[in-house]
Amino acid sequence: MPGANQEKSTTEFDRETYVKMLIAIARADKDNGLPEYRFIRKQAIQLGVDYEQVLKDTDKDFEIGTHKVSRLTALRVLKDAVMIASMDGNFTLPEKHKLYTYAEKLDIPRTDVDEVETLVKQLKELDQRWKELVAGHPNE
Repeated sequence: MPGANQEKSTTEFDRETYVKMLIAIARADKDNGLPEYRFIRKQAIQLGVDYEQVLKDTDKDFEIGTHKVSRLTALRVLKDAVMIASMDGNFTLPEKHKLYTYAEKLDIPRTDVDEVETLVKQLKELDQRWKELVAGHPNE
């Protein structure tokens, strides 16, 4: 029943597609390396996805085609893709292009993508502030 699986994937979080999309986005930037793939591997393991197999089966040209995913899956992919893309401090044109292409195919408006980018930036700033707070005030 392929139709039933496709319908199910539109209302629930699609773990394997999520991991495949992150891999494709990471592969869009030839300068991505161990930190980006470690992040994806960690996400896959937490979700119970066979990372090694999905990595082997997914290239940078992976397309979602007509496969429908939930808004939750789409937005989580976009959020984590921005995280991956900005890990090296350089959100490259190929990464942005892949991100915007996926957003368009997933029916996520550009304004929502921009909001996700802003939220990720704020998350990183909050994380940095937290680390500084935990470190204390060494000069006091």
